[in-house]
Amino acid sequence: MFSKSLVNLCRQGLGSTRVLQTVVCKRNLYDPAAIGVDKYEFYREKVSTQFSDADKQLFRDRMNSFAEPESNSLIFTDDLKQIIHMISDNEADLTLVEKMMKKYNKQNKGLRFGNFTFGPVVMRMYYHLNKPDIALQMFNDPEMDGFFNHLSSYQILMDLLFVNGKFDQILDVYKLIQEKQLQIAKFPKGVMMLVFAACYKLNTTDSFEYACKLWSEQQEAGHSPIRKTITFFAANAINQNSPHIALEVITSVRNQSYVTLRNIKVVALCDLGRIVDALPILRSVLSLDRPMTSAPAIKQTFCRDVIYIVKAAAEKLNDKEISLELERILKQFEELNIISDTTLDSLLCTEVKMIERTDYSNNRESIVGVSYQSGRPYKKREFRRPGISDLL
Repeated sequence: MFSKSLVNLCRQGLGSTRVLQTVVCKRNLYDPAAIGVDKYEFYREKVSTQFSDADKQLFRDRMNSFAEPESNSLIFTDDLKQIIHMISDNEADLTLVEKMMKKYNKQNKGLRFGNFTFGPVVMRMYYHLNKPDIALQMFNDPEMDGFFNHLSSYQILMDLLFVNGKFDQILDVYKLIQEKQLQIAKFPKGVMMLVFAACYKLNTTDSFEYACKLWSEQQEAGHSPIRKTITFFAANAINQNSPHIALEVITSVRNQSYVTLRNIKVVALCDLGRIVDALPILRSVLSLDRPMTSAPAIKQTFCRDVIYIVKAAAEKLNDKEISLELERILKQFEELNIISDTTLDSLLCTEVKMIERTDYSNNRESIVGVSYQSGRPYKKREFRRPGISDLL
């Protein structure tokens, strides 16, 4: 095999310092706006301006008293809303919000006073504070049973774990979701993307076998994964010396012109010793028709680390004609600025952005930024929460 792990490739001395930094930094898969963190922060600011420091402390003191198990006082929805948007990053506040959530969840067992869905909002709170361990602890706590049973809660938690490199825990969360047999889609698209991303980042034999098993189960169920899930699985296959699998899975994407697919396909072909078949893909970006419009054309690029792999494959083949053709292509690439310093790993982990939509009638369960009003998309015009219909 020619390629090293796509995660570690630039650490082998093949890339520039700037590229190395893009590989090793923490990455989240969802843009904060796509999971509602921006709205959570908006309400934090609103609460901060509405209450004086004295009022906040008085409220904390009362809630500490109400949250005690022996207290007959109830924790109401507005109480929990306020502390969630008032909380500071300190042990006292974290303990208080935990006690309030547990009492609120317990008192509402069998009788829900309100219909506000707290799970996603609480996970946004932990996301804002960057508290993955506490978020996971609360998710797994038996006293919080049912509190986080919402698709958005899982996605936000799993992305928070991804940000902090806790890839094993992402798989644990998914397995727990499956064990609970919740009334959600068997293979929710956003969750599956995070699971396959975690398997890709773990890059172990076991995690790859698990990804292969999940892929087969999805195929048998007639499920069509989103493109980002497919590219993570294909890249994982390349890292695990299975480029033939990578080539097969990316054929399930109808449009093969996406930059991630082109780069992955070239790497897989080179790993299979088929650089002759990779050359037409490289040449294809040179022959694209340029639109006769005033709008700037989207540049078709190849990652520099992928070009290194192609060069290594050509050297191994030791065919003078192939080497000359590759040299000619790469010269044109340099002239047209087609080679990008963005690594393939960074390209794969590009954030999922919020997509502007005006139609909320279809597939409401796929909307990530929800649960500020009874589990439904937020209604205020200036803060509409569109769905994510195409996760890159």
